[in-house]
Amino acid sequence: MKKYLFKLLCVVLIVGLAMPAAAATQQSEEEILFTVVFKGQSSPKNAEKVISDLGGEIVYSVPEIGVVQVKAPANFAKKAIGSSAVSAANPSLLFQLPEVKSIPLESNEINTEEAYLFDEFQWDIKRLTNNGATFAEHSGSHDVVVGVIDSGIDLNHPDVLTNLLPGSKNFVPPGGVYGVDGSETGDVNDVQDRNGHGTHVAGSIAGNGAMLGVAPNVGHKAYRVFGAEGGAYSAWIMAAIVAAANDGVEVINMSLGGIYAKGQIFYTDPETGERVRLGSDIAEYVAYTRAAKYAESKGALIVAAAGNDAVDASSPKNVTDFANSQYGTLGYEFKGASVFAPASIPNVVTVASTGPKDELALYSNYGAGFIDVAAPGGNYEMYMQYLTEGNFNEYLKERLFEKEFAFSSVPDVKYILNDKEQVIGYEYVSPSYAWNVGTSMAAPKVAAVAALLFDEYEGMTPNKAKVLLKQNAEDIDKTGTDKEFGHGLSTVYSLFE
Repeated sequence: MKKYLFKLLCVVLIVGLAMPAAAATQQSEEEILFTVVFKGQSSPKNAEKVISDLGGEIVYSVPEIGVVQVKAPANFAKKAIGSSAVSAANPSLLFQLPEVKSIPLESNEINTEEAYLFDEFQWDIKRLTNNGATFAEHSGSHDVVVGVIDSGIDLNHPDVLTNLLPGSKNFVPPGGVYGVDGSETGDVNDVQDRNGHGTHVAGSIAGNGAMLGVAPNVGHKAYRVFGAEGGAYSAWIMAAIVAAANDGVEVINMSLGGIYAKGQIFYTDPETGERVRLGSDIAEYVAYTRAAKYAESKGALIVAAAGNDAVDASSPKNVTDFANSQYGTLGYEFKGASVFAPASIPNVVTVASTGPKDELALYSNYGAGFIDVAAPGGNYEMYMQYLTEGNFNEYLKERLFEKEFAFSSVPDVKYILNDKEQVIGYEYVSPSYAWNVGTSMAAPKVAAVAALLFDEYEGMTPNKAKVLLKQNAEDIDKTGTDKEFGHGLSTVYSLFE
């Protein structure tokens, strides 16, 4: 007999990979945030003096990889790149996660022993675990930890608390991304998820209760870089990568990313018509590359979402064209090569998203040499069909989202807004669940599979793990590699058979 403990508020169309926006237009003309990469692999001892002499002030620092975020006048970058101590500098990029809606509980009576929600809703986890058969031999342990760099974790949700280990950290500074969120105090221990994205991801990895993750006994920690608004600067993300690596996690999940221009970005002011060259995003990309290498040197494998833009990301020109199509109306123009990161970084495992019939999801990025493996992140094929045909109410009534969206844990929260519709606080309501769709939902499943590798084989390294994931993926289209799924679907049973 079915047990329904929820009411549907809304269905999330796309949840996952956020696109960065050049932050230059989001600051005042007097002060802009810049990302600066020093020439050394770590920050020099006189970093503050170097930046001060250039007319800036360090507001965020990741010394292990020689990266700082600087507040300075608009002409700072030109001065900085002329310094013998600086490798690259550009306006900081601001990442925005899409809004996450949850399906809140009507009752707090959760039976965490039967895992009945696994049987009801988790077609995606069943696909990778042979309907749960792999749990008997390959469910993970707390000897292996997955670090989830995201919006935090619901500290009240029983399904994700079972395997949450001590040591989670917060990287959101006081005030949050816009400086007005009173709930953001900068407390390093404040990892409570206000957004839902991170808890959904964590549930897919290590959920163990009413619903189950791919590795329901593996350990996990939260590294919170997104607040309620879903915004984060790259420096916060780099700091989280470094911290997770220093903490000794074996796998880092990054269901986030953005477009980085290796060429040039121009901005035309709609009021004055003035065209300004903003430079490139090379500092951000170099920082990501350094952070990924640092993680690898510490024994951590990074797994990243491919992106939700239906773009052939193997072509830098395609990525540039897409960036112009998205941001051109806002006054931005991208020239030269552009890439997605962290997905395009060589030592990262990049994950495409599939639907319930092993099809490439309509939104998933793809590309030969760009995609390593694939996993179920859900699809919205029926959603679009019913919406286009004017039968969307029937789609909701028949609960067809259960057949194509990915189900997992989330917190139910209410936001407190100011008169500018900015989040200035939140109220926690209860643990809940949501059906989401996106490459953000695909990546954590591969992170969980990778964690099982580290748990099974002593002395496993990031490079070996990436090779084994690719070699043992299940072919779901053409034999061998292809541009849609890379080496194939990353399942637990194909890895250990």
